[in-house]
Amino acid sequence: MNTAKINYVAVGLFITAALVGTIVSMALLTGRTGSTDAYYAVYKNVTGVKFGTQVLYEGYPIGQVEDVTPVAEGGAMKFRVDYEVIEGWQIPDDSIARIGASGLLSAITINIDAGGSPIAYKPGSKVKAQEASDLFKVMSGVASDLSNLAEKDVRPLLATINTAVGNFAVTVETVGELLDEDGQKMIRQFAQVASDLSDLMVDVNERLPRIAQNVDSSTANFAELSEDLAKTRQRLDLLLGSADELMTTSAAMVGENRAEVRRSIEDLKHVTDSLARHIDSVNQNVEGTARNMFEFSREIRQNPGLLLSGTAPQEKGNQ
Repeated sequence: MNTAKINYVAVGLFITAALVGTIVSMALLTGRTGSTDAYYAVYKNVTGVKFGTQVLYEGYPIGQVEDVTPVAEGGAMKFRVDYEVIEGWQIPDDSIARIGASGLLSAITINIDAGGSPIAYKPGSKVKAQEASDLFKVMSGVASDLSNLAEKDVRPLLATINTAVGNFAVTVETVGELLDEDGQKMIRQFAQVASDLSDLMVDVNERLPRIAQNVDSSTANFAELSEDLAKTRQRLDLLLGSADELMTTSAAMVGENRAEVRRSIEDLKHVTDSLARHIDSVNQNVEGTARNMFEFSREIRQNPGLLLSGTAPQEKGNQ
């Protein structure tokens, strides 16, 4: 045999070995290396499920989807998913076949969560099914809940505080009539403090719609805010309920402790002035944070790949 024929034989053997290796690799990846058993499940939604979708058992590949068939059941359209698994594989009869993905950018699979029953499904049986959760639908629901919270809870709460501050100012003026010249001066200072607080509440109320609009685009982690605000509202209701009792005793206390009341009012005015000076800075920081969260969520919706491979920020000199 000459050299040319030897080369042809070697190339042919190499190509044959490569084809055999490819076929074996594909069989191993699909879990179809031998005889199989058939099972099926019925789902309301089969987004991403098709022929060849992997079937996993607690994360281990055991087969693949063979067919997806629409079926009418109970007046609604559902989908029967038939799949083949390794022959003899024991699946407990309380196991659940869930549609899902292991990561945000991972492929859709059917993962069978193993149950604890000693009895296994027979081949050809129907396996209990559960659809995948829609992450963006959940985030949209949370944003809607936050919007309703801002409209139905936060706004009435601020209105209640504003009314309470106004009633408090009126009560202070009534108490002032019972005091002498020094008492009148303290009452005027107290009324100024109440006016500053009222202006502060109006300013916060005007900024609230913009803040609520930015919060609507944030992630589900903000769901805890609703519970905290509900608890805060309960505490404020208790505080406002005790305000009436406080005012009934304030006249007697002012008469007996005039000097102490004067010092307390001066301290309160100092604290309120400090709060009024810094509220704009606090509001700017809150608005800046909300805008950053809105921009972050918009970038992720447009390109989810940024979660795995971000790009370095551009230098100002190169823009």
